[in-house]
Amino acid sequence: VQSESSPPTSIFAMSQCTPDSTGYVTIGCMARGFSPADSLTFKWTDYNTKELSDFVHYPAFGSGGEYTKVSHMRVRKSELDPQKPYNCEASNSKAPPPDVRATVYLTAPTKMDLENETATFMCLAQRFSPKSHTFKWFLDGNELKKTIENYDKSEKKGSVTEYSATSILQISAEAWKKQTSKVKCEFVHKAGNEEREAEYAGKKPKKPTVFVLAPPEHKKGEPMTLTCYVKDFYPKEVFVSWLADDEPVTSKYSTSLPIQKDQTFSVYSQLTVNDSKWTNGTVFSCVVYHEAIDEKMRVLTRSITDNIEKAGVINLSMNTPAFSVIVWLEHPLYEASDTDDSGIANTAITFVFLFLITLFYSIGATFVKVYIFYFIYFFYS
Repeated sequence: VQSESSPPTSIFAMSQCTPDSTGYVTIGCMARGFSPADSLTFKWTDYNTKELSDFVHYPAFGSGGEYTKVSHMRVRKSELDPQKPYNCEASNSKAPPPDVRATVYLTAPTKMDLENETATFMCLAQRFSPKSHTFKWFLDGNELKKTIENYDKSEKKGSVTEYSATSILQISAEAWKKQTSKVKCEFVHKAGNEEREAEYAGKKPKKPTVFVLAPPEHKKGEPMTLTCYVKDFYPKEVFVSWLADDEPVTSKYSTSLPIQKDQTFSVYSQLTVNDSKWTNGTVFSCVVYHEAIDEKMRVLTRSITDNIEKAGVINLSMNTPAFSVIVWLEHPLYEASDTDDSGIANTAITFVFLFLITLFYSIGATFVKVYIFYFIYFFYS
């Protein structure tokens, strides 16, 4: 974890009493009590505030978060004038790492889960900083304290350490199936709290239909955009992520808020990639998780590549235990950014456009894969 920087507690000016044989004297500046060791810099200016460059400084020394650093420069004795002083400024060059707000998701119980008389909810918080956080769960407005499991997973991104965390709530299916039942997950964090809510509607879930659309024409060498269109699903809770050659993508992508039409929902997700990856035959996959997907698969994947020989169809099935939950602790797949509410009208227009494209889009360009991310299984007694 990156430590926060602290400014020096004291700064001392130093001056040589007598000049050397060449008529020069050494003036210096010493800063003490700062951290980390490489965070402090010196700046020298003359009486006209002109910045000077002919000075030297030495590596910091010390321990326990309390460091000392010295800088000095040589000037002619004849140029020293109390009315025209030299100024030394010591400052920390590294600011504390910024607070990063989490992206939070909430899953609803699966059909198989409910058939086994349990209702399991998973709240995922992705890429936040600092680490300190709290999950809170509520059922119909009342906070729950029991049957909750929390897991933390750190993840390094650039100069700031970002974190991922998961909280899992399990209640009885009977408590969830009440007609007015609502479950809320609240993620409490310094950068800002996030709330996600799921409501039991009593309606049979509907499996989504997923399309991956090829990029439009673009100039060679320019970034290109892939679009994943997920439509006609219910309820609205859905996760969308991207893979490149079966590995989580490193670039960010955006996923729209759910748009409702009649009794179903649709979303789209867009991924921007380098032109070279597309032309080199990288297989890009859109991964969709929804509770209506068959319990033996859990996840639907649609893949597309510029190299048709590299694509294929993989069908995997797996016998699941009586109670299972998918937890992405080793692969934080979700880096989605919600669209603004004011853009819903534009999003609806985009959906119409995407739908028209899919009518003419070649079936051969979309291939099905099924990836099963079973990392942790939980068994009820």
